[in-house]
Amino acid sequence: MVAALNNSAITESSTDEAIADAVRNIGNNDSTEVQNFANAFTTQALTKNPKLDATANSGKLGDVTFYEFTGLDSGYYLVYVTGGKEIQSSLVTVDADTTTVNLKSETPSINKTADKTTVNIGDVVTYTVKGSIPDTTGYAEYAYKIHDELTKGLDFVNNATGTACTDNKVAVKVAFTNATDAGKAPTEATLDAENNRKMSLDLSAWIRANQENKGKEFTVIYYAKVNKDAEVTNNNKASLEYGNNPNDTTTTTPSEAKTPTYPLDILKKKAGIAGATTEKLAGAKFKLYSNKTDADKNDDTKAIKVSPVTTGVAGNYVVDPTSSTTEFESVENIERKDYNLRVNGLAEGTYYLVETKAPDGFNKLTAPVEIKITKSTDTDVNKWTISKAGTVETDKIIDIENSTGSLLPSTGGRGAIAFAVIAALLVFGVAVSFIRDKRKEA
Repeated sequence: MVAALNNSAITESSTDEAIADAVRNIGNNDSTEVQNFANAFTTQALTKNPKLDATANSGKLGDVTFYEFTGLDSGYYLVYVTGGKEIQSSLVTVDADTTTVNLKSETPSINKTADKTTVNIGDVVTYTVKGSIPDTTGYAEYAYKIHDELTKGLDFVNNATGTACTDNKVAVKVAFTNATDAGKAPTEATLDAENNRKMSLDLSAWIRANQENKGKEFTVIYYAKVNKDAEVTNNNKASLEYGNNPNDTTTTTPSEAKTPTYPLDILKKKAGIAGATTEKLAGAKFKLYSNKTDADKNDDTKAIKVSPVTTGVAGNYVVDPTSSTTEFESVENIERKDYNLRVNGLAEGTYYLVETKAPDGFNKLTAPVEIKITKSTDTDVNKWTISKAGTVETDKIIDIENSTGSLLPSTGGRGAIAFAVIAALLVFGVAVSFIRDKRKEA
């Protein structure tokens, strides 16, 4: 306490009464001085070797926001709370049945973000976790660990180019936003040997070495690649484990970053009367483009690359930047599905579907079909939409129709059916007129 007073008139040989008077006089006109003394006294209490014994200790409070010390003698007490971003202290006089002390403490936390809000299979996502250096005064074993777990559609990689991880390690970049590192930041995190989509980064020693940067923000950057198992509910969750005692830590609520990817489900069917039984068509082949000019030219070098989920089996495909295949083919039926062709792994955006081959006996589409995928605007990622030629498909399935005969439908929609019916009526009218003219000549 003598050192914390920073008062030349008070020494180790000063009487208890003199020290008490000095403490009381601190706050006569300056509450800031009182707080500075409380903070300095707390540091002395926590770092003195051996540590000063506390009169009473609440232990770990967890989610409790109130604690009552009972059986205290009258006197002057230092009350402090640890385990937060900063150690909070207060000086209080106990001279009544009940005395209340309000201490504000903000627990350590992290926030995780991704550089992409929707993804294609094959994309590399950059994740940034932000935190700040907590006050670990007096706790030589303070623990601070970041844990992250990916869903099955993501794999940890070492950099933005997608270099694979080895030896159950993944590269990380730890740096201050606006401070000089007083320690040596880790460059690798550990992957779980049983599940390489679980990562653990131990920053405990680094946090303790950077106490001169208490309260300063730092970032942790790492990467994950979207794989063929990606889905709309792609996400990963980062949580923080921290505490004064490594054997009794607290884990925060996970901070989640969502990176959905979307399927293109196609019902390839025979053009017919509305309400009639749908006849699914196998053998139709398509290519998909993200640019209309490329689609109009049917430029194979610009088409989105795909690969079948099962080698040699049509109907179910995924986006695959490493593939040489750009064409995908419908099948007669996919069990328990209302579509007969799927391409999974597309980011939000506008695409153009080009039919390159119609089923035998049917006419090929003469123009690309515009398809637009729009991500959800709220927290429920499943509220995404897909539209064809500006019309939202409520069942999230794109209907592509083919007709038979010499008339070529342009976009595979019901308009082609109407056009065919009108054309047939016109031909019938011309035939009737021709017969009448022949009769007149006879």
